[in-house]
Amino acid sequence: MAAKTGGTDRISTKAKLANELLLLGQVLADARERHGLKQSELAEKLGLPASYLSKIENGTRRLDVIELIRIAQAMGADAAELIGDVEEALRR
Repeated sequence: MAAKTGGTDRISTKAKLANELLLLGQVLADARERHGLKQSELAEKLGLPASYLSKIENGTRRLDVIELIRIAQAMGADAAELIGDVEEALRR
C-alpha cells in the first residue's frame, strides 16, 4: 500500500538537489576560507555547533535564505555575492 504522503516512489527534495547542495557547500567553504575563518570560528560567531556548518559544507544539510544571510554576515561576506557564486558554479 502506498503511503499517503507520496507513495513508495517518492524522492526527497534533498536527494533531488544533492549535487546543488554540494556546490552550495563548496561555495560557502571557499568564502569562509577567503575570509580567514575556520568552521569552529564561524560557528562560534553564529552561536551554533561546528557540525552545523560541516553538514552544510558537505552537502548533507539544506539551507534556507535566512540562514544563508546570517552565515554571510557572520563571515563578513555579501549574501548576494555568495548567491552569484552559487549561480556561477551551477552553470559550470
